Amino acid sequence: MRILVIGEPCIDVIHKADGKVYNEHGGITYSVVAGAMFDDGVEVVPIIGLNADDAPYFTELLAQLKPANLSGIYNVDPPTRRVNLFYEDENKRWECSTQPIQPTPFEKISPFLPSEGIHLNLISGSDIELRTLQKIRATAPDSHIHLDLHNIVMQRQPDSKRIRAPRGDYLEWCSCADTVQLNEDEANIIDTSTNVRSILAAKVLDAGPEALIITLAEKGLVLFEKSKGNLREHFFPPSKTIVVDPTGSGDVLGAAFLHAITKGRDYLEAAQLGADMAAKKVAAAGPGGLLKWRAADSHA
Repeated sequence: MRILVIGEPCIDVIHKADGKVYNEHGGITYSVVAGAMFDDGVEVVPIIGLNADDAPYFTELLAQLKPANLSGIYNVDPPTRRVNLFYEDENKRWECSTQPIQPTPFEKISPFLPSEGIHLNLISGSDIELRTLQKIRATAPDSHIHLDLHNIVMQRQPDSKRIRAPRGDYLEWCSCADTVQLNEDEANIIDTSTNVRSILAAKVLDAGPEALIITLAEKGLVLFEKSKGNLREHFFPPSKTIVVDPTGSGDVLGAAFLHAITKGRDYLEAAQLGADMAAKKVAAAGPGGLLKWRAADSHA
């Protein structure tokens, strides 16, 4: 079994509310690490472009994961994007960044199609083009595509700050996916016609997906699915955990969710596994913190 992970890598420069500043492997790295942590026969293939100078920073981390197949990594000229994340408290933040790299072309993805799962996480919002996603869907109609719309709502300002704005074509993206993910802030801004979750969920599921996850940070998450033509809403309360660093928790949740689906679990079971893994990420700093948690857990 194989899961492709598509999205932009970046280096996060995290500015904590207490004044501490540090760098972490960012962007799609969280999804790759989380998906490859299970080590249960599912190969995880990141399809990402890395500048030659920055590549070792990422490959040295990912090489620690036996299920991670790094043959999908390809060279690009622009340096890896740096994202400055400024936290006002444990969960609220704003950000600015350098320019993202070019979207992943279809020819870098097609050699790995079909695969049982495809995790498309729009880290920059321009990670791939819509026409590329449409080609993926047409080429691999039976692959389960989990689409995290994520920063599709982000617009980069002249001062490099990124702000959220509506996205008129989001349902075209959703129509190519089997399951979709958003966080609460993204869900509130993406559609100018509504900020009511159930209405947004109905529109997304009418476009084709079978389930929608909206993450609510410290408040948990909600899963919407259709059952016999009716919209069903399932709430998952937050797990009790010590907050160390919430960065990447949604990326981890999505990776665990898709992993569970490829292993035959239903959407409720998959969402619970995703929530549990997200809680572990919140208690760990960076993707490396997840690996330390896994090592400690394996010796417990």
